[in-house]
Amino acid sequence: MKKFILKAFIFLILVISVLSFILVKYGGYVDYFYNKFTSPAATSLILGDSRSLQGIQPKIINDYFKSAKLDTPILNYSFTLKQISYGKPYLESIKLKLDKTTKNGLFIISVHPFVLSDRSENNEEQNGIFFEEDMPPHNMKNVNSNPNYEYLYKNFDYFHFRGIIRKSSKTHKDGWLEETNLPNDTILLNTWKKNQIKLYSGFASAWKKSNIRLKSLEELCEYLEQYGQVKLVRLPIDKELLDIENKYWGNFNQDMSKISEKTNANFINFSLPSPKDKFSTYDGIHIDKFAGVYFTKALCDSISKSLDLKSKHK
Repeated sequence: MKKFILKAFIFLILVISVLSFILVKYGGYVDYFYNKFTSPAATSLILGDSRSLQGIQPKIINDYFKSAKLDTPILNYSFTLKQISYGKPYLESIKLKLDKTTKNGLFIISVHPFVLSDRSENNEEQNGIFFEEDMPPHNMKNVNSNPNYEYLYKNFDYFHFRGIIRKSSKTHKDGWLEETNLPNDTILLNTWKKNQIKLYSGFASAWKKSNIRLKSLEELCEYLEQYGQVKLVRLPIDKELLDIENKYWGNFNQDMSKISEKTNANFINFSLPSPKDKFSTYDGIHIDKFAGVYFTKALCDSISKSLDLKSKHK
């Protein structure tokens, strides 16, 4: 019996050692979110769903503002629409990830109608149940450990070990998800876009504007303003998808402007028509990594115009 226990213990140690090696070296390929929980507490953050996860590149922001008096580097702490909406669970996770010594942080919050909606199957407005509570990042207590065994234990289902071989996507240490192997097949890309149109049309018919989520966004802005400057950003998407959003929530921009007026968060709107292919998406929703460079630089230009480097946080 003692020999069996010893062998089992040695086997367990070997498994943990191998997994630790894989996660430390290849974690960005294995899981879209894992690297976000292995970095130190962050002084600046990019928040949102997959639009900002892929579309806003931290390295560009860090380089752009390297001479400014901001607490960088910035971490992309975005997830996907399946995991996040603005509400108490996301706020609590952000509090865990934020370095509380920050004084001049930069906080970029990606906003669009569907990340501020009540999903009919949950009805948060009536029962206060948040769909995201048992998913990352909300189910994590330890968000700054490398390797992160809590994530391995709680979110193993998100791991895709074939990603080590395929290397078609990678989440960098700064939290940015890079799609590295997008097809050039126009027919396939058009199919992806049609699928997104169908998906978001379904959201528009089943979901509804959430006053709770709007209030939570306002609370998030007020909380982050203690540590720096907050920017609400609506990212560009293709016209067909934008038409769905505008029909679903026609006064969305006005609602964001109201939150901007109540708080000190500037609202930067990139949803307005832009020159063709300036910020191209590969599926109607997500900016590809090449256009993402230009978009992030344009975002930095807009941020710099409203940046207060003589603020109380100095």
